[in-house]
Amino acid sequence: MTPEEVILRKNLVSSVRPDGRGISSAEWASFSAAVKDRAFFSANVESVRFLDTARSRIAELLSAAKNPDSDTFVSRAQVVSDIMQAARESGIARGTNLITDPGSAARANVIIDTNAGLAAGYAKAEISNSYGARLAFPAQELVRIEERLKPRDWRSTWIKKGGKLLAGRMIALKDDPIWVAISRFGVPYPPFDFNSGMGLEDVSFDEAVSLGLISDDYQPPQASPIDNFNKSLEAEMSVPGPDSDLERMLKDSFGEQIQYNPHTKRVYFSGAFVQDIAKKVKAEFDAGKKTTSIKAKPSLGRPSERFCIAASLPQDTKYTLNLPPANIMHVIKDHVEVDKDPNNNIPLDMRELDIIPHVWRKPDSVAKQDEPNFWMLTKKSADGNIYRLVVSLEKNGGITFHTFYKKKGKK
Repeated sequence: MTPEEVILRKNLVSSVRPDGRGISSAEWASFSAAVKDRAFFSANVESVRFLDTARSRIAELLSAAKNPDSDTFVSRAQVVSDIMQAARESGIARGTNLITDPGSAARANVIIDTNAGLAAGYAKAEISNSYGARLAFPAQELVRIEERLKPRDWRSTWIKKGGKLLAGRMIALKDDPIWVAISRFGVPYPPFDFNSGMGLEDVSFDEAVSLGLISDDYQPPQASPIDNFNKSLEAEMSVPGPDSDLERMLKDSFGEQIQYNPHTKRVYFSGAFVQDIAKKVKAEFDAGKKTTSIKAKPSLGRPSERFCIAASLPQDTKYTLNLPPANIMHVIKDHVEVDKDPNNNIPLDMRELDIIPHVWRKPDSVAKQDEPNFWMLTKKSADGNIYRLVVSLEKNGGITFHTFYKKKGKK
């Protein structure tokens, strides 16, 4: 997977608490990595519009860097400017130069460095953890690759998290759990923290033997530790109890895909992101299958208060939004890459399907359509255009997704 593909597949998550306060970087660090791996993140930011701009512009920056011969030129300075402008337009800029200000250049640079760094770190880790690479270089060393005015004490962190020093160096096998343990983001590759300045260097087979880390007949496991880490979509985390602040906050972002297990007293993610669902549906239809069993599990969640009021539904309704595969395929064919109505619509790219849950749960408006029991939900996009989501209330209960597209905004 390329760096820009890592960015593009990350689900857009608004990092906000039920009471409106943003989630700090320290609190976000406690969330399970399987959730964070699919979340574009900026601490204490709740604006979907701002996060959408930041994510898409960073993806363009990475893509341009990977393809220097392309006609597209995207400069880092322009991406920083766009992120700052999105913060101002979203009303979250504070007019300071502090890193805590979403509208500052300092904050924009941290967002770029962290998210682009994680994408690049993942791509490099995949290569470094192939079987052949681990046979020749079974271990790696945590080293400083960039100086800092106030460097963190990584040696103490290493020891505290269970790492062992070899000849005074922070070295471990590539599949050692220490790499996840020292990461604020819960992933076994750099960056391991915001602005850490730390990176990895491979340690050869012979050097690992001389250090006593392995024997001279050592054979690495066949499975890559990176593959094993990313296979699990289920994320679990401890919560004080059902309906806790943490559980409500997660449900605000992920809907009913966040479940509570009363036996383990943990919440876990049990679902699928819309982009992933759409890709599987398309693959099955392209293979000639007339039906598919793929669906969001269990659903994209219950409607917002705004929808309930407009549709005269009780606030505690059990109805959830279901995604028929045929309707997903309609969106892919008619609205992704090339839209059937080029005069008024703007083609979506596949990643934008991951915004459907946010339009569903936090719409800017809800309006009844001419067709009975049909409703349109809208949300303004980062570029000033309008996402439109059409759903219907079923006579036998439930709510059905029909279409999703992007309309040109008013000039």
